Amino acid sequence: MRSHALVGAACLALVLGASASGCGKKSSSDTSAPSAELTGLAVVPANAEVVIGIDVAKVAGSQLVQRAVDQLMLRDADLAARWQKLHDSCKLDLGQQVKRVMLAIGPHVGDKPGTGPTVMIATGTLVENDFAACVRAMVGQGGGSLTAKDVNGHTLYQAKDGARTMFFAFGRPDTVVLGANEAYVAEALSNNPKIESDADMKRYLSLANQQAPVWAAGRVDPRVRAGLPAITQGKLTAGPVAFAVAIDPSDGAKVELSAVMANDADAKALESFAKSELGFLAMASQIKSLQRVVDRFEVSSTPDSVVHFTAKLSIDDVNQLLTALDGGPAPAQGSAPSGP
Repeated sequence: MRSHALVGAACLALVLGASASGCGKKSSSDTSAPSAELTGLAVVPANAEVVIGIDVAKVAGSQLVQRAVDQLMLRDADLAARWQKLHDSCKLDLGQQVKRVMLAIGPHVGDKPGTGPTVMIATGTLVENDFAACVRAMVGQGGGSLTAKDVNGHTLYQAKDGARTMFFAFGRPDTVVLGANEAYVAEALSNNPKIESDADMKRYLSLANQQAPVWAAGRVDPRVRAGLPAITQGKLTAGPVAFAVAIDPSDGAKVELSAVMANDADAKALESFAKSELGFLAMASQIKSLQRVVDRFEVSSTPDSVVHFTAKLSIDDVNQLLTALDGGPAPAQGSAPSGP
């Protein structure tokens, strides 16, 4: 299915170096203790700012995901070509062999959001020797190389393909860790403290439903926080400090977003502002016949200074919304059969 390409495209973007970042400074990995078998959140470095999780099996077949993949491939011909090359050269079916994917984004460099190092943790039935042979064959076609060395008891591979460099290692037999920054991959493989040792991040992660097909949690960039008071016309003293989100695209789109505010006053102010905006949106939506879609959105706050936004859209709701956004007829997507 094309939805499987979502994982393949994401892996490929990282594997073949969507970022050409260098190795950076050497990791401060603790090599005094024996290496541990690492997977999931146990791989994510303690200083990660955002964590994203994807359950491949649960998103497979999602019409919404297929549409997103189609748009991604259409807009990035290079990515589409590299994904096809991976599929043809290595005879890999990442949609079947990868069960879960996690992305961890580290602190950005200076005042440039999005420049932080990233690691991808893929768990499934990938075999280290086969995976290394696949990458070696791919980079070899362009005159690249694959080398290996020991890092804290794990074999760290370095793949070079032109100007692109990628590092990967297996945290345990079913988990491969990939990234364009050697130091951050080494940090992920180290025995140093990981993400759940950070009390704040542990709280943010607990707010996200990690059983959902797609989930994420992390800190909000300070510039976004600083900009929200102006957008809300001074109703907020500051924007959210963190967020958590869970998305289920398997049958329509079910979204749960939690905004962690600095205090209860800001939480109540954001709840009030969001409800008033929904009211205006409901009136405007009548022009596009989207009243029913807007009615699916709910906002509430809890005493722990968290504002919760939820939306439960059916396939019909999603099609109607996409039609309005596209300005044309809805894509050919059928609704599920009605129940008795």
